[in-house]
Amino acid sequence: MKKYIIPALCLLMTLVTLTATAQQRAPYKTKVICGVVKADSWLSNNTREGIYELVLDDGSLTKLTQDKDVYQAPLGGAVYEDGKMKGVHFRTVWDDFDQTSSYILYHVEYDMETWTRTRAVTLGDMDRNYISSCGLAKTPLTGENYGIFYNFNMSWQVLNRKLATIDFTTDVPTRQIIGTLSTPMAAIAFADNGLLYGVGQDGYLYVIDTDATTESEVEVLPLGDLGIDNISTNPSSMTYNSRTGNFLWSVVLNNGKCCLYEVDPTLGAVSASLLMQSPDNAWLVNLYIPDPEAAEDAPAAVTNLAADFVGAATMGTITFTAPTTTYTGDPLTGTLAYMVEANGTEVATGSVEPGATATAQVTVEPGDVTFIVTVSNQDGVSPVAKLTTFVGSDRPLAPTDVVFDYNPSEKLAVLSWLAPTAGEHGAELNDDDLAYNIYLMPADTLAAAQLAGNRVELSFDPETLAAYYFKVEPLNAGVAGEPAVSNRAVVGPALNVPYTQRFATDASFDLLTVLDRNEDGISWQWDKNYGSSGGGRAYCGSNSDLEALANDDWLLSPPISLERGATYRVTFDANTYTGANVSYLELAYGQGLRPEGYDRVMNQLTIATPVTDTYTVNDIVPAATGVYYFGFHDISVPRYGALLLHQFTVTKVKDAPAIKGDVDGNGRVDIDDMNILVNIILQLATADEYDGRADVDSSGRVDIDDVNQVINIILAQ
Repeated sequence: MKKYIIPALCLLMTLVTLTATAQQRAPYKTKVICGVVKADSWLSNNTREGIYELVLDDGSLTKLTQDKDVYQAPLGGAVYEDGKMKGVHFRTVWDDFDQTSSYILYHVEYDMETWTRTRAVTLGDMDRNYISSCGLAKTPLTGENYGIFYNFNMSWQVLNRKLATIDFTTDVPTRQIIGTLSTPMAAIAFADNGLLYGVGQDGYLYVIDTDATTESEVEVLPLGDLGIDNISTNPSSMTYNSRTGNFLWSVVLNNGKCCLYEVDPTLGAVSASLLMQSPDNAWLVNLYIPDPEAAEDAPAAVTNLAADFVGAATMGTITFTAPTTTYTGDPLTGTLAYMVEANGTEVATGSVEPGATATAQVTVEPGDVTFIVTVSNQDGVSPVAKLTTFVGSDRPLAPTDVVFDYNPSEKLAVLSWLAPTAGEHGAELNDDDLAYNIYLMPADTLAAAQLAGNRVELSFDPETLAAYYFKVEPLNAGVAGEPAVSNRAVVGPALNVPYTQRFATDASFDLLTVLDRNEDGISWQWDKNYGSSGGGRAYCGSNSDLEALANDDWLLSPPISLERGATYRVTFDANTYTGANVSYLELAYGQGLRPEGYDRVMNQLTIATPVTDTYTVNDIVPAATGVYYFGFHDISVPRYGALLLHQFTVTKVKDAPAIKGDVDGNGRVDIDDMNILVNIILQLATADEYDGRADVDSSGRVDIDDVNQVINIILAQ
């Protein structure tokens, strides 16, 4: 086959010079970070895709995270930079319409310390040309990332391959095409000299020209035949080992075996030496050899690092054991210097003999503190030893059972909760150190600060009828913990009858209060009705566990003004979700948001048909004028309940009869009525302003007897 020769004398000179100076360094444990996409021991129900550490010296392969995560092994290539792994993953999907396979592409990013995902962006069909057929490579000269990317047409057919740079700093990576590369590559990697090497599918080692200035054919320089002619098109990856001057190459052969080779790029002596078949025949992608943590003769890391802080004290001690060997395992001699950092700030220094235990007294700021300890000698600084602990007053856990009740007559929000007993780090809390900040939600405005105890009454008379709730933030000696929120409740100016709720939208449902009294997470919710009637409905299911408690779920109306002595009617339409459901419903009404004390006006109504029925209660007579809530109480048994409520209406059937002594007609006999009578007697008002009601004893005149009669009625009440 034809090989493309790069007409650049400087390239050949660089190769000769670096080959002459490359040398084998002292042996050490080579640790390789890689993704694993397949292994022989995996079955369909126990796949373990993710990020692994491979130790070449003993052939061990260890998963760095517990859970399976296919995105940690991006098939489109990945690079390691700025403490992050960044790459492109793809998966195959079947299109039923076109009866063809296509791909979904993802830009993913992981923190390399915790291996938690920090970015996941779906690129979609318009960004289809982000799959590098041979992995990605980072040049040590400029930090740019290179790949050889498939150039697909709209039918996902490969037209050619493009050498390009790729920038992962934005959600949609930016590619800059260099040119077309006709020689298919199995894997690519940069050497420390800044040259891009590639192993071709034909088994040759190449140098790839990255200096092209137009999107033309990219030239390649063949360095030699590696002697491997059964390279498959399955995932392959290569990385440079700066300590040996050679490449580490993982390749899946045509027989399905994944092998690791050491590739020597020396001009005139190009070769591939088999190191091992990968453990468990794992297919490896995105190989990466991290830089050494220390110089060879620098000390190894300290051990037995511990922190001791008593109670809430911010002064404590750090202890550790100094190493006895160098980073590469040779015996250490001479005194070592140590340094202790806390959250990046130096807090202690000193000296210690190899193998001795050191103790350093430190003072730090309260909170989560990461201590880093290193020791050093004339040859360098050891790898870091790290310990994270909490110092000072512990952050309290969130309070529990936060309940928001409302007293409409006094216009008071009544909040109660259970205090936390422990902190996030297990410290036992002292009630005397606990206080609370109260926030009105959803505006998130501070309603009260530094409150003691676990109950508070707050003046609350909002101008707008809406669903409100409160957030309770605990403080332990001033240290804030996670807040907890109360139930939501609809509070504000009461509505007048007639009132109708048809559940037309989810916004209309927001004016209802839902109370999940058995706290099983299953309660009333708005359910869109896709049937011919459109609109929506209220739905309450039941727990599927037969051992669970029966439903105890309330759906409360908005606050509604009712008059003492007047007669009201409630009608509602309800049915079960299916014919297999049997639901039990109570209807009650009362004041405040604690429906347990409401008056029942319908007890344990059985609803056992999917056909909607209308139910009516005609004789609701409030004992006092005020603001009331109507509550629908689902008490269905587990598994069988599934209740639908389509609408409910509250109307006045009959006005309240006149109350003897109620001179001003406000529905009660009180001191105001007596004052009116006195004013009429003193001729400060006229009796006809009160429609004759001022003549309480019906004597035909307003006099002191009427006053006495009103006084007697008040006393009798």
